[in-house]
Amino acid sequence: GENALSLEFDSEDLDSSYNESECTKINLSGSGATVSGSGVTVENGNITITSAGSYIISGTLTDGSIKVNCSEKGTVRLILNGASISSSSTAPVVVEEAKKVLVTLADGTTNTITDKTRQSVDDEDFSSAVYSKADLVFNGSGTLNVNAGYRNGIKSTDDLKVVSGTFNITSNEDGIIGKDLLGIKDGKFTIKSGSDGMKSTYDTDTSKGNIVITGGEFDITASNDGVHCNRDILISGGNLTISSGDDGVHADANLQVDGGTIDIKKCYEGLEGVHITLNDGDISIVASDDGINAADGSSSSGMGMGGFGGGQASSSDSSVLLTINGGNIFVNASGDGLDSNGNIVMNGGNVTVLGPTSDGDTALDFDGTFTINGGVLMAFGSSGMLETPTTAQNGCCIVTTLGTVSANSAFSLTDSSGNVIMSYIPTKNFASAIVYSS
Repeated sequence: GENALSLEFDSEDLDSSYNESECTKINLSGSGATVSGSGVTVENGNITITSAGSYIISGTLTDGSIKVNCSEKGTVRLILNGASISSSSTAPVVVEEAKKVLVTLADGTTNTITDKTRQSVDDEDFSSAVYSKADLVFNGSGTLNVNAGYRNGIKSTDDLKVVSGTFNITSNEDGIIGKDLLGIKDGKFTIKSGSDGMKSTYDTDTSKGNIVITGGEFDITASNDGVHCNRDILISGGNLTISSGDDGVHADANLQVDGGTIDIKKCYEGLEGVHITLNDGDISIVASDDGINAADGSSSSGMGMGGFGGGQASSSDSSVLLTINGGNIFVNASGDGLDSNGNIVMNGGNVTVLGPTSDGDTALDFDGTFTINGGVLMAFGSSGMLETPTTAQNGCCIVTTLGTVSANSAFSLTDSSGNVIMSYIPTKNFASAIVYSS
């Protein structure tokens, strides 16, 4: 079904302006800080904010942390104005308690947060360089560099939302985690992560743990999944470039794309979810296994037995569905191009699949039915396990098996007068072509 996710902001979230005279100023210096204003305690390198209000933070803290521990109802606003904060023993920025924390990246500033490999301690294992137990919102047009040498980059155990800003995150584990919600309106993100790039993980309240991206520029290099979610993902805008060791974008439940650009340059599987709905957008995928995979239950690259079921259910699961309503979709897959452990429905869109050259996989793989009601489909691949659409309406579907045709050979469909209806030049060998058009 349609995804009811939306991304909502308070008016204060969208306003990055501030009046300096109304803010407490925290000037970091070496192993300590000087404060002008109220609401802050400083004990060596431990700086604790205890009251709601706005705090301008600048300077360099070589080994210490900024903590928010505020039981008041109001918002705590941290204005990073050329701040560099490092810690060797804990998270450099920690929100222990607050109604909400708003981080403004001041215009024209670069701010850097660094933590290092450390022994985890039972009573205080903050697993990220910026760690929040409250809702966390970022705005402003400045830059935040996060060097997470311990585990994760930025994590909130509640909602994590980004209005704007430039984020350069390098992390041993995950780049950005919003446990209840990860919501991004805009911003520029460069993420290099030792595990997942962006993630939402809530596992008990089934309405939470979602990711909503309505805009932004993303360059994600991740050892595991580029974007990983334990519930639903909605992408309605933005420009995502992803190179990942496992899935490009993975949802445990629904994955919906309403717009934007998704360019997955390297992955094991490109898009994965139980229900995948592609309404619009430009999607390009280069996958070492399946390009788009609708499956119930997570697949893992540890399953990689080529085309021999890959450890997944071989019988059709009617709850699993890939629906293509629109968009421009290009898939270059060494495994199956489009794969559903249930059904596939195509109502529109422009879909090109360069499928496998091996006969253990196929360009279009489905365990239930594949219904075409509209759009344009060109799928090229091997012929050993060829599957063809179940029904095609409102147009014509032609399936051709050929001997192996070498890469960069034009495939053309012409009418009796020689007019070209469809043509394409696959960049890899193919032995079958499935084409549909109105």
